[in-house]
Amino acid sequence: MADNIKFYWFKYIEGDNQALGQLYELFFERLVFKAIYYTKNPEVARDIVSGLFVYLIETPKEMRLEKWSKHSQFELLLTTIVKNKCLDYLKSYQVKNIKSTNELTIEPKLQSENMSSLRKEIDESLQLLKEDERLFFQAHLIGFSNEELAQTFQINEKTVRNRLSLTRKQLAKIWWQSFLIMMWLWN
Repeated sequence: MADNIKFYWFKYIEGDNQALGQLYELFFERLVFKAIYYTKNPEVARDIVSGLFVYLIETPKEMRLEKWSKHSQFELLLTTIVKNKCLDYLKSYQVKNIKSTNELTIEPKLQSENMSSLRKEIDESLQLLKEDERLFFQAHLIGFSNEELAQTFQINEKTVRNRLSLTRKQLAKIWWQSFLIMMWLWN
C-alpha cells in the first residue's frame, strides 16, 4: 500500500493528474475526518479538503516539482496542510465573529441612560487603540473567556492575560490624561 502511495505521488508530481485521482480516493475521507476534528463542521471540512485537492490539481508541474518532489510522506504532508487550513478557517471565522460583534462592544453591561456618557467615553478610548488591540479587548468585554481568546487569536492563555493587562494600562493612561485635561479646562 505504501509503495502504491509513493508511486501515485511521484506520478502526480511529474504531471499525471489521474494519479492524484487515485490519491484522492485513498485519502479524501481520512482528511475530511481530520478536518472535522478541527472545524467541528462536516460541510466546512469537506470544503477545505476539496479545496486542497482542487489546488493540487491546478498546481503547474514545475511548481509541483519545486515544492513537493522532496516530500515522500504524502499523507503527512496533506494532513499538515489540512490542519493548517482548518486553523486558518477557525481563526478567520472567529475574528469575523468578533468584528461582527463590534457594535455590541459592551452594550449589555452599560444599558442604563445614566451610563451612556460613560459608554461613549469608553468607546472613544477604545478607538485610540490599534485595531488588533481594540478587537482583542472588545472580545474580552463582550464575554470571551481567556481560554476562548487564546483559541481565537492562536496564542497561549498567559499571553492573553498579559495583553489584557497591557491594554488596561493603556486605557487607564488614556483616561487619566483625559481627566487631567478636563480638570485643567474647568479651572
